[in-house]
Amino acid sequence: FTIMLKDEKKIIIRNEGLKKLRNNLRQIIIRAVYDEIQILQNFDNLYEDWLSLTPEEQKESAILQGKITNLFSLLSKSICVCHLCTQSDKDMVFIPLYETWYCVECQEKDLIWYHPMGSEEDRRQHDYINYYLKQKEKFAKRFPNKIKTNSNKEIGHLFN
Repeated sequence: FTIMLKDEKKIIIRNEGLKKLRNNLRQIIIRAVYDEIQILQNFDNLYEDWLSLTPEEQKESAILQGKITNLFSLLSKSICVCHLCTQSDKDMVFIPLYETWYCVECQEKDLIWYHPMGSEEDRRQHDYINYYLKQKEKFAKRFPNKIKTNSNKEIGHLFN
């Protein structure tokens, strides 16, 4: 049973007790999904060498692998985890364009790509720049004394 949302929906919980309840429920669901994935992987591991399997066994193994992939996909699109950063303890926003939940932080950091923003090449450049800036931020936190004073010169040549 699936409920399709047509508009962007943001779910923000301010009450600490409700946040704890939400996070615990999400963890229960996440663990249940991973338990099911583990069971399916254990069955799939019974088929050792793919080339030595009969066609029927290959089909059964492919079905198991498909179910595992489907469970990972459903979990990553669910409200339990952010599709980008995989955090499970954040407030979430549903983006109907992707039929996926993202954390509010990823949305506020402009990490979610919208098709009207440009071409596929623009999206890759956007992703690369966001990745670069995220790594630079991590580096600055880890090595506070190594920050360059004029950071615009660092990547300015990329846009000329």
